[in-house]
Amino acid sequence: MDATVLLIIVATLVVAFLLPLLGKRGGGAAPAFKARPFMSANEAEFLARLESAVPEYRFHAQVAMGALLDPLVARQGNNRAWWKARNMFNQKIIDYVAQRRYNGQIVAIIELDDRTHDSVRDARRDAMLQQAGYRTVRWQSKTKPNRAEILATLVVPPAPPGGARAALPVLKTPGTSVRGELWGKSTGSASKP
Repeated sequence: MDATVLLIIVATLVVAFLLPLLGKRGGGAAPAFKARPFMSANEAEFLARLESAVPEYRFHAQVAMGALLDPLVARQGNNRAWWKARNMFNQKIIDYVAQRRYNGQIVAIIELDDRTHDSVRDARRDAMLQQAGYRTVRWQSKTKPNRAEILATLVVPPAPPGGARAALPVLKTPGTSVRGELWGKSTGSASKP
């Protein structure tokens, strides 16, 4: 047997033996995982409140924005621009989506805002959703709406046949701000906060 061939065989065996060992050096055992709650108790209570108020709607919780949006730019030939646009919403989660049971039409995107929400980031998210023709409703976590307020805000006439959806603004109903907050709740006035 030629020395070069023998050297190649030995090197191949050494590499085949060492590669699995080198892979285990990085962290020992394989990563472990644990379950986490799907929703907080506050979010679960609000979901029950929505479902009770409008049983003719289906409410989806913790929905990925990627399930509702696609970049307007064509992917083919514009892969970089497509991914840049997609990454703007790719890992963002919507609190709730309200959908008509009988035809599947999305009625509203619902956000339950708490002190961790950032109004600038929220405005960017709302603008993306509005551009795609979705209406966003924002309520404050501390002052969640009652059944009557939910009905007045969410029950809107169906879109005309033909599927053409007009862009809808972030919801502003009597007694609420554009972000769904009740005006003058603490002062009793009807002026903007």
